Amino acid sequence: MNQLELLSPAGDLKIYKAVVNAGADAVYFGGDLFGARAYAKNFTIDEAKEAIEYGHLHGVKSYLTVNTLLKNTEIEGQLYEYLKAYVENGIDAFIVQDFGVFNFIREYFPDTHIHVSTQASLCTKYGAEFFENLGASRIVTAREISLKEIAKIHEACPNLEIESFIHGALCVCYSGQCLMSSILGGRSGNRGRCAQPCRLPYEAFDENGKKLNKKGNYILSPKDFCTIEYLPEMIDAGVMSFKIEGRMKQLEYATGVVSVYRHYLDEYLYKGAKNYQVSEADIKRLLDFGNRSGFTSLYLKEHNGPDMITFEAPSHTKSDNPAQEFPEKKIPLDCKVSALLGKEFTVTFTDENGNMGTASSNIIEKANNRSATKEDIEKAVSGLGNTCFTINKLHIDYDDGIFLPVSVIKNARREAIEALTNNLLGSSNKRILPFKALKEDAKAGFSNHPNCFVTATTIEQIKAASEFDFVDSIAVPTKLFKEAKKLFNGKLYIYLPAILRDEYISSLELSDEADGVVAASFDELGMLVNKDYPKEKIILDHRLYSFNNRSVNGFKANGFTRSTLPYELSLKELKHRNNQGSQMIVYSRIPMMITANCTVKNTIGCNKSNKQITIVDRKNENLSVVCNCDYCYNTIYNSKRYIAFDLRDDILSLNLEALRLDFTIEDANEVRNILDLYDKVFNQNQPFTYKEDYTKGHLKRGVE
Repeated sequence: MNQLELLSPAGDLKIYKAVVNAGADAVYFGGDLFGARAYAKNFTIDEAKEAIEYGHLHGVKSYLTVNTLLKNTEIEGQLYEYLKAYVENGIDAFIVQDFGVFNFIREYFPDTHIHVSTQASLCTKYGAEFFENLGASRIVTAREISLKEIAKIHEACPNLEIESFIHGALCVCYSGQCLMSSILGGRSGNRGRCAQPCRLPYEAFDENGKKLNKKGNYILSPKDFCTIEYLPEMIDAGVMSFKIEGRMKQLEYATGVVSVYRHYLDEYLYKGAKNYQVSEADIKRLLDFGNRSGFTSLYLKEHNGPDMITFEAPSHTKSDNPAQEFPEKKIPLDCKVSALLGKEFTVTFTDENGNMGTASSNIIEKANNRSATKEDIEKAVSGLGNTCFTINKLHIDYDDGIFLPVSVIKNARREAIEALTNNLLGSSNKRILPFKALKEDAKAGFSNHPNCFVTATTIEQIKAASEFDFVDSIAVPTKLFKEAKKLFNGKLYIYLPAILRDEYISSLELSDEADGVVAASFDELGMLVNKDYPKEKIILDHRLYSFNNRSVNGFKANGFTRSTLPYELSLKELKHRNNQGSQMIVYSRIPMMITANCTVKNTIGCNKSNKQITIVDRKNENLSVVCNCDYCYNTIYNSKRYIAFDLRDDILSLNLEALRLDFTIEDANEVRNILDLYDKVFNQNQPFTYKEDYTKGHLKRGVE
């Protein structure tokens, strides 16, 4: 078993040092750029250097969050120098979401560990194997997966470190799959700027307009996660790094939560699982540090449930107790002093791991007047002051009548401590390879006739789309494939679910008759690779983000040559993306959230009917919530249709393989109307006219 690691957040240098002294084994934090908490204070490079050194002196590792999606200008113009400074200063690992950043680190900083962020939504052994085979040293599991699912990952990848969240705030959406803040307010969670719309009130209504909110209006706001009672089971499942959420939390929260979990991890190590028991007093302490309507640990045992949701009080509450003070941890040293006549004066410090620092001075002579006493030597050599060291044992070899000024003793002590410190910190010998900017090897070109690619979720939609000769391809869920084959004569693809979980893998039928699949997650990519599915037949969905050309090239280097443009890039940015083999969604209801928690189950109970309800926000926008009961997740769709038809010429200049229309909640007539409008604009070059309200997403304004 790997050594267990208690991993703490730190929003600033003061908190970093405090959580080290409270018992953290490792600390993660963000720098000036590219972290998923853009509004946190974060660290300057000088603060990070001090933190990393402080941590290493105390045997604590430091991880930098680089867990956002990067644009071409950022990855080519800023990332190298930014990461280089951290590697030079001894960072232990980078936490990464973007596949382009992942490949960038492998190329230029090959000795630095990569931890795949929870933003990658990894739920199965297939996603874990995918990244392990590419060189990841650790994955951070999706918060939604159970102990059984974690155990299956560990069983399949015993050499891959597994990190899981154990305490703190929960997103209602699978991390990395949320576009709600981005689409509704322009603040992208994938760029570290989430405005937390899930913490706002929503009224829920069924198809007949009946209000469903019986427990409260905060139906998308989960309680905080607390797994203190399940640590032994998490360890048995294969978790080695126990992660506390909270880089934007205050000092008292960080140190308090770390100290409680430190105590119980040690209890487990000393007493074992049989005698493991958490006191009510410590549960109350954790509640006092901060909670949202109490705690939940439900994901560890169940798929979802209303007990996870706050319903009435979404805000974070805490007591006003001051932060507990934890004295600085001192590193115990053995000190050996040699003060013998006619020999060099030497001081040697050794820590419990055998690390050593030694300093010597001139040959010791006989004293003419006052000679140094043993007490003089002991006092001068023990003055370690503000260092992080303390003397555990002191041994002095000493001759009487020697001339040894106190200044000489102190200088030797300082030099020996400095030598030990340098030995403990070491110099970063991790390779840093020369940077070479990526050239835009695929310029945008005008394509008059990209294919028309449709995704459909009902038989009625498939029938309607089949009426249009210009529709080249249709992608459908696996359960509709056989019927769709009878209705459509063009290319027919299987559209895999947004999220893949272990319990539903067996229901995925990959028909040999399919012309290909649309894969939405790294778990699905890993599964397809495992099954030796032809890579040229795989289309990466928009959720497999290819924000930059490093991502595009990274996927292509692994055989995945076909992709879907992400929703969050502007047209200007898309023109600098390598779009060969790519399709662009030009019509959809943008899926803003994918949730394991079921809004229908949480309001009226589960009936496994693939039900659709409506939730209404403070601005009176109607958001559709669709249950996918075949794979047990909800999709929350934007109230407005996303239509990019009036940007026809700009879109055709992107050199795309296909233009895609995603039909989800539309009836057959709506499908016909949209495809007829598409035909007029893209095939007949007629002006775009549309009377209803719609959105162009980020095509014009982009995201920060």
